[in-house]
Amino acid sequence: MEALIYVANALNLLSYLMRDILHLRILMIKAMVCLMPYYLSRPEPLMEVVYWNLLFIVMNLVLIGRILRQRRREIEE
Repeated sequence: MEALIYVANALNLLSYLMRDILHLRILMIKAMVCLMPYYLSRPEPLMEVVYWNLLFIVMNLVLIGRILRQRRREIEE
């Protein structure tokens, strides 16, 4: 499980190197998803952290949807 922490942190680091905000958001979601099993597998699961991560994932998904809609409109014009 601790390997997921390293994967998540590596994804976070990679996201800061992205120039495209869409790719940054996608990598951030992947990082948060990698951390969730770790938080859930603890003897006392850190549910507050899981809930915050879920909120951030939903926010990023909404923003990804907005980016994709905007790009689709730009292509159509």
